[in-house]
Amino acid sequence: MLFVNFVVKFNRKEHKGYAKGAKKKQTIIIFYLIMKNNHFILRLCLTVGLLCLLGAVVLSIAYGFTVGNATALFFSAFFIGLYFIYPKLSCRWRKIINASLLVVSLFIAVMFVFITIKGAKDTATFDEDCVLVLGCGIRGETPLPTLELRLDKCTEYLQRNPAALVVVSGGQGRNEAISEATAMKRYLVSKGINAAQIIEENQSHNTKENFEYSKILLDNHFSNNYSVVCITSNYHAYRAQKTVETKGLEISQYNAGSRWYLYPSAYFREVLSICKMWIIGT
Repeated sequence: MLFVNFVVKFNRKEHKGYAKGAKKKQTIIIFYLIMKNNHFILRLCLTVGLLCLLGAVVLSIAYGFTVGNATALFFSAFFIGLYFIYPKLSCRWRKIINASLLVVSLFIAVMFVFITIKGAKDTATFDEDCVLVLGCGIRGETPLPTLELRLDKCTEYLQRNPAALVVVSGGQGRNEAISEATAMKRYLVSKGINAAQIIEENQSHNTKENFEYSKILLDNHFSNNYSVVCITSNYHAYRAQKTVETKGLEISQYNAGSRWYLYPSAYFREVLSICKMWIIGT
């Protein structure tokens, strides 16, 4: 009886090992076929290029030209250019490009999943002394949709912790009539938040400066230790957390969502920003 049980267990393990091996072989075969299929690569380049172009143009018309839209235009030019150049390349270069596109596509897919998981985690306790809202662009004097979602998240937070101080952080960029901080404060006041409860940090132009300048204001405002909850977009949460660790400021997070149609440009830009942070540390 013991021998029979041993044989059954051994066969199960052997079957699982065979199944895993078969899946690996199937994956390798699929990758190989994709790399060999030049027509697929051509269609992929043209499709991605046109989608990036369409997204960048539509979003620029609707919300103004942003870094995310510039990133989409860059990818559009790259893939459309590759579509025309690819047929003229030698077989060797086609294989190199096929392999490179496959590796980059897998990397971007993994990064998208990584960013999504990190952004889904909220650590707010709703007893923090201050809520810090990071800016991300306005058009004229109006917050862009992504910033509106962050400000709405702030309003939601204040419903559970109405005594918290609010710091809105963002300077004035190109083609912006006022600072992001001023636009953010106006938006919150229009939602019923007391203006005296809001402090503007209007000098920063990136995530690093958001935390650096906001910390100075908070150190001057609070005589003792204080706690901070940071509100940013879910796709930006990981980089924000890593950046604030270098500024000596401890935060909890209460992340805002994003409009579905802004995901491609926002996520592509964030992948590049995270890679830059990993490589040069800023």
